[in-house]
Amino acid sequence: MNRAAWTSLQLPALYTQPPGIVMWGGGGAAGPKATLGTYTVKVSSGAWSQTQTFHLGGDPRYMPLMTDAESAEQFLLTNEVGGLIKNLYDDLAKIRDAKKQAAAISEKSPANSPVRAAAKAVTDALVGVESELTQIQGEGGGQDALNFPGRMDNQLIALYGAVASPDRRLGTPVRERYKDLKPEADKLLARSKAVLSKDIATFNSVATKAGLEPIVVK
Repeated sequence: MNRAAWTSLQLPALYTQPPGIVMWGGGGAAGPKATLGTYTVKVSSGAWSQTQTFHLGGDPRYMPLMTDAESAEQFLLTNEVGGLIKNLYDDLAKIRDAKKQAAAISEKSPANSPVRAAAKAVTDALVGVESELTQIQGEGGGQDALNFPGRMDNQLIALYGAVASPDRRLGTPVRERYKDLKPEADKLLARSKAVLSKDIATFNSVATKAGLEPIVVK
């Protein structure tokens, strides 16, 4: 006799948290759980195979049991919040890379050149958004989050942990927190994308006129 066990219902992580992020009370980056419902298992040996359906039910330790519909709602919300976090960290990586490029380009121009002034302007704009996306002070200091509170990423990750982890139905506070937080996150991400396009385009115009390479948003 052979026995195969589905030991983990966790799917791949939706985002990767950059190193050195200041985080207080945030959850992990584990992926969403497989939804409850009917699945099909197939066993094969050579040309022979056999399939059988089974129902993945809720954890009996938590009553009342989570229904298939409640599990589907949890899965959807987990993906939505995880997607926001991924977009945030994608933009954060672009911002930090653009800052490095601006500094490198600026060093190639004279001290009083328009390129230096444009580099400072675009860097200030990038840092302004970066500091709202994540806490940029006290990175990697362990307890530094007590002195430097988390930003939008911390809030979203704390919410993600409350949505993705439980084996019970979502509570009203979780739904209300998402309803409050999503518009703020969408607005901040819109600001981030505006800086990465408009402000960098303004800098690039000055840099190329001076015969220097532009910032490339990767």
